[in-house]
Parts: sequence; C-alpha cells; structure tokens
Amino acid sequence: MEAYKLRYIKTTAVIIMLFCLILSYQVVPVSAAGEAASTSILEGVGFISGVVKEINPSLGYITLYHGDGSGVSPDAQDSLSRLRTFSFAYSIPVMRDGYQAALEDIRPGDFAFIMLDQDGYIARLSTRSYYEPVYGTVYMMSPANLVLKLDDGTYRSIAVPADVPVYRNDRPISRSEVREGDRVRILVQIDGTSIHVAGIDLIKDPKPVSAIFRGNIEYYDDINNRLALSGIEEFVNGRWEYLPVMGIKTFAYNRDYKDRPSGRISGMAYIAVQQDLLGEDSIVMASFRSQPQYEMVFTDNILALSSTLKRLELENSSHMIGFDSGTIAVKDGRLVDVSSLDTMDPVQLSADKPVGSNMLVGQVVVSNTRAGKGSLTIYRGRIKLVDPLKSFTVESFAELSGTGWSFSNTPKTFNINPSVTRLLENDGTGNMMNFDDSYINQSVYIVEEGGKTLLVSTSPYADVHSRGRVLSLTDSGLSLREVMEYDNESHIWENAPNRDVAVPAGAIVIKDGSITHLSSIRPGDNVHMVSNSASHDGIIIIVE
Repeated sequence: MEAYKLRYIKTTAVIIMLFCLILSYQVVPVSAAGEAASTSILEGVGFISGVVKEINPSLGYITLYHGDGSGVSPDAQDSLSRLRTFSFAYSIPVMRDGYQAALEDIRPGDFAFIMLDQDGYIARLSTRSYYEPVYGTVYMMSPANLVLKLDDGTYRSIAVPADVPVYRNDRPISRSEVREGDRVRILVQIDGTSIHVAGIDLIKDPKPVSAIFRGNIEYYDDINNRLALSGIEEFVNGRWEYLPVMGIKTFAYNRDYKDRPSGRISGMAYIAVQQDLLGEDSIVMASFRSQPQYEMVFTDNILALSSTLKRLELENSSHMIGFDSGTIAVKDGRLVDVSSLDTMDPVQLSADKPVGSNMLVGQVVVSNTRAGKGSLTIYRGRIKLVDPLKSFTVESFAELSGTGWSFSNTPKTFNINPSVTRLLENDGTGNMMNFDDSYINQSVYIVEEGGKTLLVSTSPYADVHSRGRVLSLTDSGLSLREVMEYDNESHIWENAPNRDVAVPAGAIVIKDGSITHLSSIRPGDNVHMVSNSASHDGIIIIVE
C-alpha cells in the first residue's frame, strides 16, 4: 500500500511538473540550459518533447526533431540533427493548444509533449502551435538565404542560418545538395519581424523533365484529363525535330500539375513532360500560344537577365528576348522559373515574335550546366599492380583533354570501391571481384570523379575524334549526320561523310556529366566521339 501511495505521489508530481513546463513555454522564454535540464528530467520518467517533423495517424507513428530533447527554443545552440519516432494507438487522448483534438489536427512544426507507457508506446499526446510549415519550390538558394516560389505563385525570401539542418528521406544532407526546382517544406517561427527556421525537408526528389514537345492543338479531353496534339515536334539540342508520329497523339496531365485549359483552345501547345513508372509522358507544364510567325532558335550563354523587366540578353546575339509566365524553363533537367537562371548559364532557346510586338518572346529555355563530361575525368593507362578490391596502379597515364590525350610519365594509383566501381569488358559488364593480377599489363580506361573510381573499361585504344548529330540509334550503335572529324596535323575540324558507328559493349557513354548507357542517347543529340582508328568503333561517346 505504501509503495502504491509513493508511486501515486511521484506520478502526480511529474504531471504537475509537465503542465508547469507547458505553461512556462507559453508565457516565459526558456533558456537553452534550463530547457535541456527540464527535458532530461522528464525524459527520465517517460516524458518526451520535441518539434513534430511528421505524424501519420493511419500508420500510427509520430517523428520528432531533437534527438536529445534540447534545442527547442530559438536561442538554443544544439542543431536539430537527429530524429526520434514513437508509435501510438489511434484511440490515445490528444490535446492541441489546450483543447481536445484529433490526431489529424496535429501539424508539422507543433511542439509536442508525449507521455509513454511502460512498453514505450505513446499513452498521451499534447501539442501546441510552435512552428508553421511553409511549402514551396526552391527558386534560389544562397549561403544565408532561401527564396521559395509558393503554391499561390508568390515568392518568399527567408533567412536561413548555416546551422539549420536539411533532410532528404529523413537523412541529414548538405545544404549544397539543395537545388533550384526542389520541392521543400520548411518549419518557421515568426515573432514580429524575426523568423526562426527549425529545419528544411526535401519533400521529394523531382523527376527530371524527359522532353519538351509542341504541336497543333486538336482538343482537350476534360473527362480523361488528356491533351490531344498533332504535328508534334520535340526540342532537342536547340532544334525542333518532328516525331515519327502520324496523326494525333494524346498526353495525360500529371496529377501534381493543377493548371488546365479553360474553354475552347486553339493554336500551338508547348508542353514539358515527365515519364511515369510505366514510361508514359505526362504534362508537368503547358502553355498555349498562337502559331509561330517569326521564330528563331539560339545556342548561347546568358549575358544579363532582369526578372523585373522580364527579359534577357545573350552573349553572342543583339536580340533582346522577353519571357512570360508561359515560358517553359528547364535547368539541369528540372523545371524552374526563368528568372532563376544565372548569368553565363549556357542556354538553348526557342523564341517567336508575336503579332504586333517588336520583341522576341521565349517559348522554351533549356540550360544544361552539366553537359559533356561535367566533373568526370577520363584516363588511360597500362596496369602495373593490382590490390584486389582495394586499388590498382598504372605505369603511366594519359588524361583525355579536348581533342587529345595529355600524357604523364608517372605511375598513378586508383582506389577501388566494390559498391561504386564498375568493370566493362569488351564483351560486356565484368565483375570487380575478378579484377586481380590477371589484368596486369592490360591497357584500360578509367573514369574518375572526385577521387572515386567509377568505371574501368578494357576497350581498345581510341584516338580519332569526331562530332555529329544523332539521327537514330541502330542495332549495333548509332547513325550520325552533320559529321565533322578532327585533323591532328592541321588541328582543325573538317567535314566528313555521314556514317553509322558501331558501339561495342565496353564503350564509355557519358551524358549530363554522368556515366550512362547508349539507350539514353536521343535522336538530335550532339555527340563528341573518340573512335578506334582501325575498326572505327565508337569507344568514348560524350553527349555535348
């Protein structure tokens, strides 16, 4: 009996302490030290507190920031770098801002107080409004500032200190990994003119824009949510290329894209699409314009851009080009706002001069800052030593640089990471588990990025450089037109006949700064190819 009374008194004291703490948060600022001390006492007897990151009533769990319970006040020094997740039954008592509530009323950013039962499950949950979630698309990210494009089309600039944590899939990531076009949720606390940010969550990694099309508008099917076009062209490498499609083709609207045609529409539709899991194109942006009258395409660099005047200048053209809300802008595969492009970004641009206007207006702007090899480096050398699954050393090496190989008469060692490093043999994919002393004296290509060895290929020597535009993929490789070949004696590019090029299984294919497969090359792509002088096979293919 005495033990029961003692337990009752202890529980009552803790509950009183809990509600005093809640009250203190509402009326008195709490210091970081005091807060950490109070929280540690409560957690020792089964009480947890923290900022709500996510709550899922259906699956029965809640995730909090603050792995150690500290850092809940704006002046706290501890960064929100760890997460905790707790389970609950749907019938638990819930309070929000002092009133009885449902689990669905709890919002990300609320400050939560949790009482656990003896099995570690939530017995009671009480929250109060604390941080507000703000959703938007990253328009611009700087070391101290984040500019979001909100869902209503407005822009909001928020100061983000360097110690604010950033998460993707509940894992901390570097702020440098956040890019324009990312969909994010940030938790903010506004006190007068001051704003405190608790954390940034990348909601999902957006799929890249797979293609940009245009075509004559036939009709919009509002029942099946599809747009029908004819005479369809694709914008590939700064040119409009007709698709081998006869008649009418329909495109579904992506469910995340809310704009739909209103009333009867006609003229020309410009659409950006993404591929779904079944490989079908779905519209993620569409604009409707009159038939082009005075169209021009440009491949250039941005010299200047004004979001106020809604116009941009190109480095090598005297034309002033405007843009509007219907201009489709894609940067590094992501749909972005035109004004988020940077000075000297390379662009491929299609523009038309509307009737009654003296200025060209951009229909499509595509910027690919990762074109070519990007940060990849390609070496060639003869293997001298192999330490299986750890490293290998070449006697000397040559680095691919422009239209030649830069030779260095010194050994070089490359690390092997079995989970990263791939091996390509002449007849296809090899196995790094078998990469041993039997490869000594073998000449290989090595693709490296930031000290990481990504690929080793045993393909034959290649020294003939050519460029061309892909007409189509063939059973054995690709067909090129507008071919030019580099003359190593005169050091100039000379016209060459159109040709079909065989691409062996061990060839190195690079697109958008990443190692890829031949199947990722599209008709219309411009490629820089290094071929074997005897077989004329394409050994290294870089999409420019």
